[in-house]
Amino acid sequence: MPASSANGNVFYCKNFDQNDIASDTLCLLGSFCLILFGTKSYFSGLTAYSFSLFAFACCTLLSFVYYKRYGNWRFHRGFIAASFTFLCLFLVASGGEENTGLLWCYAFPLLSFTIVGPIYGRILITFVLTCSAVILYFPDLVWASHSYTDNTKHRFIGSIIFVSVMAHFMERSRVIAQTQSDEANEELRKLARSDELTGTYNRRGIKQKVQLELHRVVRDRTEMSLVLCDVDLFKNINDQYGHDMGDLALKHIANRMRNLVRVTDVVGRWGGEEFLILLPNTSLNEGYQLIERIRERIASEPIVVDDIKLNLSISCGICSTRFFSNFDDLIKTADKSLYDAKAHGRNCTRPSIHATG
Repeated sequence: MPASSANGNVFYCKNFDQNDIASDTLCLLGSFCLILFGTKSYFSGLTAYSFSLFAFACCTLLSFVYYKRYGNWRFHRGFIAASFTFLCLFLVASGGEENTGLLWCYAFPLLSFTIVGPIYGRILITFVLTCSAVILYFPDLVWASHSYTDNTKHRFIGSIIFVSVMAHFMERSRVIAQTQSDEANEELRKLARSDELTGTYNRRGIKQKVQLELHRVVRDRTEMSLVLCDVDLFKNINDQYGHDMGDLALKHIANRMRNLVRVTDVVGRWGGEEFLILLPNTSLNEGYQLIERIRERIASEPIVVDDIKLNLSISCGICSTRFFSNFDDLIKTADKSLYDAKAHGRNCTRPSIHATG
């Protein structure tokens, strides 16, 4: 779904659940009120008016049933908006029971913004206000049967414009607040998945990425590779130069990894001085060649701080879904390969498969 917008109607697609509840409530409550007042009008002798209210109620309920059956939100939203627009104009033109029809029209601005959003809501309200003015002041043009006084007409037009303007600003403020809340929540979600020091994914974030990719691997029958990297002799860096230098080393390595991997690859800090790299659509041989290029680049680019020149290197363990499809098995295998790389003198990748085709 598209992102929300404070100035448009995209918000009403993104926040589907809220509008689904609002439209359901509107349909059921509106239909109940129409049937209730239609019944009262029928027993008051206003047969034609009562059957009109029954017809609007039936159309609304049919649209509600259709939506629940087939899930066509756009059609349902458009139909409800059109139904209540014509109902509002019908109440203005007929006067309702004892000329009380105008009173129900004050709910129309709020309903319009709730159903179709700020942009289409403004269009719909402008249309209704224009048509209402024609109906009230030129009733003969539309065969209206109301009998309002001039004072009632003036007060209604003025007050409905005021209500519409206030509803617009209230809805605009609500949408802006909702958008800001969504953006803040998204930022919190990013923070929950990101490592503060390196800017890469944290353990939770990279694990989620790997698990999602594993589902795709099973579904599409593709292969992915996983690389577990460890900064060599990192404890010595902290002990000799301090933790600030250690942090700089981690950030440097994380930046090099992110710059050297492909767009589809994902880098995350697995913990301490360990990094996990996800390589989608990558065989074990391809993954080995890629991580070797990254390892060699890191080893060839020392970092210099003041008068200190710090040579860095990483040891790597690689595995792929060619042999394992379970997350825990992949991590255990990569960790064993990483341990093997450390045992073979560090600054290397295991298993060594560069000779394979």
